[in-house]
Amino acid sequence: MVNILEPTTENIAKAVDCIKNGGVIVCPSDCNLGLAVDPWNDDAVTKTFVIKKRPPTKPLTLFISDPNEWKRYTIYNSETERIIESLTKAFWPGPLNIILKKNDSIPEKMVCGKDSVSISCMANPVLNKLIKGFNMPIAMTSANISGQANDVLVDMEMASKLVGDKVNYILRGESQGTTKSSTIIDLSAKPIIVRQGDITREQLNSIANIFTNEEG
Repeated sequence: MVNILEPTTENIAKAVDCIKNGGVIVCPSDCNLGLAVDPWNDDAVTKTFVIKKRPPTKPLTLFISDPNEWKRYTIYNSETERIIESLTKAFWPGPLNIILKKNDSIPEKMVCGKDSVSISCMANPVLNKLIKGFNMPIAMTSANISGQANDVLVDMEMASKLVGDKVNYILRGESQGTTKSSTIIDLSAKPIIVRQGDITREQLNSIANIFTNEEG
């Protein structure tokens, strides 16, 4: 049974309580609808991998609501900080995920034991109300099955069909005018564009000229 919630104040509070109690919900982002869980609840994270049939080597993304909050969860030097701040000022909130060296506050299960974490700060009002209600970041991954529908955005119909009977709730919401999944950049080592979405290499390089044409 697909349990769809309209994004009212009461229902967002219900979704927050569900996450706090180890549940898995679907909620909107700027791009895809995503599976959302408590990053610090290993059982919930494991459940997310099972629902998505996601290999246990592909980490989830940490979603924050304050563009400056990335500093709480990462390791960086002054030069990296300058680059990240210029990029976040230009593109956050928005469909850009930034992979950075993680600090010890990030749970191992969420990042599959890796030494880095992907962080996102998006504009979607429903998502941000959910994060603020939870009072901590949430972990998310697109609400589809691994290997299926990778080239299209996950909407309500697709999420309901693929995972609707496996999650506690689907919190209704729309993408924020994006046409692709988020752009992903990796700044944990040599700068690389992992995936290009609506935010292009040219736009990134206009702010921080660090991505060559041969990378990503």
